[in-house]
Amino acid sequence: MTPTPRLVFLLVAASLPFAAAMVEPALVRVGLAADAVVLVVLALDWILTPASKELKAAVSAERVASLGAPFTVTLAVMNTGGAHGIAQARLVWPEHWKAEKASASFELPGRGTAEIEFKATPTRRGRFWIGPAWVRYVSTLGLFKRDAELKCAAEVKVYPAVASLKKYQLLVRRLRLREMGLRAQRIRGQGMEFARLREYARGDDPRLIDWKATARRTSLISREYQVERCQNVVLMIDAGRMLTEEVDGLVKIEYVLHAALLLARVAAEYDDRVGAMVFSETVERYATPRKGRAAVGALAEALFDVEAKLVESDYDAAFQHLQVTNRKRALVVLFTNVVDQETSGLVSGYLTAAAHRHVPLLVAVSDRETREKADRPAKTEEEAFEKAAACRLLSQREKTLADLRKRGVYVIDAPAGQVPIMLANRYLELKARQIL
Repeated sequence: MTPTPRLVFLLVAASLPFAAAMVEPALVRVGLAADAVVLVVLALDWILTPASKELKAAVSAERVASLGAPFTVTLAVMNTGGAHGIAQARLVWPEHWKAEKASASFELPGRGTAEIEFKATPTRRGRFWIGPAWVRYVSTLGLFKRDAELKCAAEVKVYPAVASLKKYQLLVRRLRLREMGLRAQRIRGQGMEFARLREYARGDDPRLIDWKATARRTSLISREYQVERCQNVVLMIDAGRMLTEEVDGLVKIEYVLHAALLLARVAAEYDDRVGAMVFSETVERYATPRKGRAAVGALAEALFDVEAKLVESDYDAAFQHLQVTNRKRALVVLFTNVVDQETSGLVSGYLTAAAHRHVPLLVAVSDRETREKADRPAKTEEEAFEKAAACRLLSQREKTLADLRKRGVYVIDAPAGQVPIMLANRYLELKARQIL
């Protein structure tokens, strides 16, 4: 219980007769009577004010949140007592969530329910609990404030930045990613599946002219093909030390997960099956390739709590698992970085071996700090050594990537922030060129 200024004022007023009793002793009785009145009023206020047991609370919210996107929660406070008044509510948020406001004022109804809306932004992925709630309300006569902890909780899973996928604008082979989501369109090209006949248009490959149909219609007719569907795409995510660097406030693996889900969404438009493997010192999890829109949700569920760790990744275990679980030809996308000679050699060897059965694509998330050290002018001897080391690492890295390209491995070498869009475009390019 916290006294209000009104109660303080009454107590001060009731004590004035005792101060005056130093001159007139008879005023002591007046002071005692005043104190008695204040106590009676305070007791009456206590009785009239709802007890904490008369208040209940419930939290309602979506079960899934998106990393970095505002999340709304509704707190319902139910009062089973008859008294009403002004109250203030505070919701306990999980760690790593940024609340829009600490508390909110509301009207506490008598024998009714009040609903208060709160917003917060999650800054980490994973499984979290929201609640309990604290309510502070003023007594009926305004003499004190009472605090009540109301037990309530809601479980929320924070997924990678799924909501921000809709912000991308792609125009590659007539595939568009619009504000309301992906719009399915066919890629026209020389795929393996015949689509239709149409009139010849300037710029069409003359080899696509159907001479029999042309003879029947007395005008040039071209054959149109659509890209073959129902291919396998396997996303191999290195959750070891290679993706632990922080870029613009986010760990590299956040950009990788974002890219993985964007690719899954694009692939779903072409009925390709998408699966994922997460590995570090062991194979941590594996999601069997699935096709359609359900694959995106299943992939998000499998990846929402993945964290990069400061451990050496076991590429041997990862590629052995790939060999056992994926015998059918697939686009194998490996997300990692190549910053040292030992790791570069391992990655190069395994991807080259995989090229005999699959279509390997290395997504090398570049190291910004190393690039900055290589480009920065050296002002001291220490900086000169750092610059030389960084230049050597970058030179080895570029040599490794060039060697991989010669061996039939497709490579995306990009800063973390550019990985999602570049990966989606490369997938579409491979589809259009019938590589997959």
